Amino acid sequence: SELHLTHLQVKNVTNNPIDGKEGRIYIPDQEVSKLTLTSDIKGLKRERREAKKNKEHSKKQKVNPES
Repeated sequence: SELHLTHLQVKNVTNNPIDGKEGRIYIPDQEVSKLTLTSDIKGLKRERREAKKNKEHSKKQKVNPES
């Protein structure tokens, strides 16, 4: 019995003489509006807690470098 291989079509792959074999992958579009922000939330919560403790200093005050 002879093993018979058929040529399978290779999709999204190109051969470039400079770069060699290049492939493209599919990534679906990300819905940015549904993503949650995780970077600075911990710090923001800490600032809010400190503001509740010190109610008279709850807002950041501008500092004059001249005085």
